[in-house]
Amino acid sequence: MKRLAISAAVVATMAMSGTAVQADDFYKGKTVRIVVPSGSGGTYHLYCQILSRYLGKHLGDGTKVVTQNMPGAGGIKAARYMLNAAPKDGSYIAMINPGSIAMPGLRKNVGFETLKMDWLGSMSGRAYTIGVYHKSGINTVADARKREVIMGTSGKASTSYLIPAFMNKTVGTKFKIITGYKGGGAINLAMQKGEIEGRGNFYTGYLGVWPEAVRDKQVVFVARLGPDRPDIQHIPLLRNMLKTDRQREMLDILEVSFNVGQAFYAPNNLPSGRLAALRKAFWATVKDPATIKEAGKRHLPMRSQTPEQVLSAIDKVFKKPPQAFAQLSKMLGFNKKRKKKKK
Repeated sequence: MKRLAISAAVVATMAMSGTAVQADDFYKGKTVRIVVPSGSGGTYHLYCQILSRYLGKHLGDGTKVVTQNMPGAGGIKAARYMLNAAPKDGSYIAMINPGSIAMPGLRKNVGFETLKMDWLGSMSGRAYTIGVYHKSGINTVADARKREVIMGTSGKASTSYLIPAFMNKTVGTKFKIITGYKGGGAINLAMQKGEIEGRGNFYTGYLGVWPEAVRDKQVVFVARLGPDRPDIQHIPLLRNMLKTDRQREMLDILEVSFNVGQAFYAPNNLPSGRLAALRKAFWATVKDPATIKEAGKRHLPMRSQTPEQVLSAIDKVFKKPPQAFAQLSKMLGFNKKRKKKKK
């Protein structure tokens, strides 16, 4: 198993290394692309947009940084592209769709391994919620046990599929999950139009792009999970609704998505020094007062994590019992054998 030994001290040391300086020269005048694993209109896009505005000045003179949206399969499409097709010269980086982090342990042939990714770090972990539109008449998890509630998601690797599907099997909700939306913005719009009734979303996902959802109570929150926040104490914890240790182990696997949050990575096997340069520039960017100020204006948390912290959190989850992964995979409807068509 690959280990990544990097800390804040190591990041600082990179600034003095010859290989990092050489890689910095590579970025002068170049264009770097940040692959966004979703469509526009949501906070995944916002985080990438903010990073793109300030990363260039920490990479080299004249470096241009742009975003490239690549929605599909709840983030799997972007991860597969980055690790199997993207240029391996340091000109491409990407945000992981948080729901994709545990996928290698839950789905066969997913096409990437998060334990082997070359992580740059995370901009922030984030609290997660299950919410329904205020006109739905659903106010609690108990209400969602009584009738079918239509939920929207981009795909089955997205947290907006994983958590409602998990709740159906563990706490008895009747969420009907519709896949195929191109990102958070499209799902929010579908809620307001009445196409769907609810969704799973980061709490700050509303604050960043649809503040009225919280301010005017347009969304009713029935459950929460992931990192704590002082302003969400009134929302019931999903963990407290679970009945067995195995269910809590399975929730641990899912919660890595929220504890790691908005993490970024580069393709494997970059030329010598460029990964170090990217990590150095990423860390400088997330600690840049201008970055933090802009994120604050968008109500986006900035609780940055080093590559070491990101990998440690993922490694801890993949040490959970194989039985927990197998049972969770079955719960979520993964790895089903396809029936052969009769001739």
